[in-house]
Parts: sequence; C-alpha cells; structure tokens
Amino acid sequence: EFDIQRTKDGVFVVMHDPTVDRTTNGTGKINQMTLEQFKKLRTKSGFTPPTLEEVLAYVKPLNIGIILDIKYPDPKCIPAVYAEVDKFGLVNRTVFETSYPKVGEAIEKFNPDLVSALYPADMWLAYYYAKKYKMDCISYYYPFANPCEVKRAQKHGFKVVVWTVDDAKKIKCF
Repeated sequence: EFDIQRTKDGVFVVMHDPTVDRTTNGTGKINQMTLEQFKKLRTKSGFTPPTLEEVLAYVKPLNIGIILDIKYPDPKCIPAVYAEVDKFGLVNRTVFETSYPKVGEAIEKFNPDLVSALYPADMWLAYYYAKKYKMDCISYYYPFANPCEVKRAQKHGFKVVVWTVDDAKKIKCF
C-alpha cells in the first residue's frame, strides 16, 4: 500500500501526511511545495521520499499487487493517477483506494473496470458510500471490521480490505 500526495507542480509523491513535518527534516504542506523542494527533504532515517513514478518503477518487476491510497482530495486527479499507473502497465495489479467519497466516485466514473476501494473518515458510512458510488471494495479500519459489517459488505458483492493490524493476535478470520 502506498499513500500518495501531490506537489504544487502536479507530481505525485509517496507520503502519508499532507505535510512533511512528522516524517522528514522539513516543514510545510506538500501541495505547496515543488518537486524540487520536496526532493531536498530527508526522512528521519536519511532517505529521500520517493515520487510515485519511482515507486512504480521499483515494484513493476515484483510479483505483488498494489493498493494505491489516494490522499489527494481533488477528484480531478484521477486521470493523472491512472496515467502514471498505466505507464508502468500496473493497472491490473492496482486497487485505487481513497478516503474521499468524491474521489471514489471519480474513480468509478473515470473507469468502472478499475478496482476501487473506499474508507471514508466516518467509517460507519463506508457501506453507504461504497454502494452509492458502486465501489468494488470497502476498506475498514480493523476495529470496524466486525463479523456483521464484513458479512453485510460481502453479501452485497463488495470485497473487504482491513487495515492496519500490526498485531498478529488481532487478526481473525470470520
């Protein structure tokens, strides 16, 4: 899974937060930085944060699937995100995921054949938005992935993604 943001000059970069404050030696919002400014940053372990293009080039020869978490809130970004993934021939290995319902809607409108997933800020609305925008998957934060919610989602044809479980004892199948 890769979280992507977008720089001021339109380049997609891999970073969870909308700012660089928590994870790098810099400060500021990514969407107010140029790529040149972003590439001068160093993570706390000394690495340069990558662009989406760099990550996709790296994973292309690997036999893995990708969950691309689109953290950029503008639905108009979807054609550009798709083009980046398509450039590496990775569309069929990618789940296009977002927490923004309107971005999820844009994914489905752009290309209903893309595998889409949604996890809105209000997890209780995940099923509602997934159904409304005809998403493929519901992505639940693990405390919300109770048997009732998972079965309801599956009953209505949704695949279920569960995140972030960092403790093996908390993983259960039902």
